[in-house]
Amino acid sequence: MKNRVRTIVVLVCVFVVLPVVGGLVYLSRISAEAAARYYAEAIAQGRFEDAMGVETAELLSEVGEEVPDLRRSQPSSLASVTGVIAIGDPDGDGKQDVWVEMSIDGRSFRHIISLERSGLPRPHVGSWRVSEGLAQFDHVTLEGYASDVSVGGVSLGPVGTTSSDGVAIPAGVSADGVVPQHVNATTVYAYPGVYEVAVDKVSEHTDVLINSEVGASSIELAGYGSDQTISIMPDDETRAWFEGAFDSLGRSCFGSEAAQGALCPTFDFSGTVTDELAEEKVWWEPNGLDGSETFWIETDADVVAVELAGALCFDEAGDARVVFRVGEESHYPSNR
Repeated sequence: MKNRVRTIVVLVCVFVVLPVVGGLVYLSRISAEAAARYYAEAIAQGRFEDAMGVETAELLSEVGEEVPDLRRSQPSSLASVTGVIAIGDPDGDGKQDVWVEMSIDGRSFRHIISLERSGLPRPHVGSWRVSEGLAQFDHVTLEGYASDVSVGGVSLGPVGTTSSDGVAIPAGVSADGVVPQHVNATTVYAYPGVYEVAVDKVSEHTDVLINSEVGASSIELAGYGSDQTISIMPDDETRAWFEGAFDSLGRSCFGSEAAQGALCPTFDFSGTVTDELAEEKVWWEPNGLDGSETFWIETDADVVAVELAGALCFDEAGDARVVFRVGEESHYPSNR
């Protein structure tokens, strides 16, 4: 009986304990360079969950809830790892810097990551964990109008704002009773890669431009430090309508009934537009979505110079409208 027990113990040691111990010894000998290559290749191949699995807890919690985190999204195209080189030897704390080079959509991306020894050995990375990884904060500027913009399936929110009557007003443009949404850069946290951009448009009369390129559908995020821009702007036909109709639509605001396409403010006076003093010039803002013109109105009591500003907007049906608002207003004696 004792011999049988001894035999079983020996067999367990041979077939169970020794392989486990041997496996742990093998994993503990995995170099920081090999661990870094596994990490970089997981990101290049879109296996973000695998990459996050070898990051330290501190690194995983580095980004707050208010910042869109694209590490759980999916790239639209795959990258490749072109170089991984350890920099020197591990320091006294067991930390190792590694230089990583990747090719993303034909462009080279280089970054230094840091690894440290932590916890039990794991497959592919041994006892190494990534403490400073490849994910970077990138800035994405949103311009124009959209119900929602998403990158890599992660929503960045709406662009512009909507008035109480459902009119879509572009970012950076004010309107009566509406607090404008400023054109700001949204910060995202992402692994280097190319991500699909999806836009929920407010109108079919708008075009999506990514870094000024019409028809582009993806954006490259690689932590280069330069802003990426997603613009949802009126198409050429709608812009031409806006510029051509601005004067006549503005004039209609002072008549008995506003013209189709004009959304006019309420005035505390009434009169008729006179062309004797009119400059007949529209001053356009750089974005081309906002303009202003001075109209001279003859009333029964005086002559009023009214600066009327107008923004190119879209109603709930997606049709273009000009939302006018009153700027400076000056009263002058009448010559009559």
